[in-house]
Amino acid sequence: MKGMLVIGILFLIIGSIFILSEACTVKRENDEIVIKRAKVNIESWFVRYKLLVGILSTVLGIFSIINYIIY
Repeated sequence: MKGMLVIGILFLIIGSIFILSEACTVKRENDEIVIKRAKVNIESWFVRYKLLVGILSTVLGIFSIINYIIY
């Protein structure tokens, strides 16, 4: 049953990576890591698909963790 917890955590990580990769850019300036908010182009079908997959992955991860807690 611990597999559901691990799978849930992995889905949460994957979902957050998908969402944050479109919303933020990470750059190195003067030996410092700077996180800047990027403008999201919602008109692109690829960006919409990527955000949708990120949201669905996050929801699936939450449900997997809830399933582990209940059972």
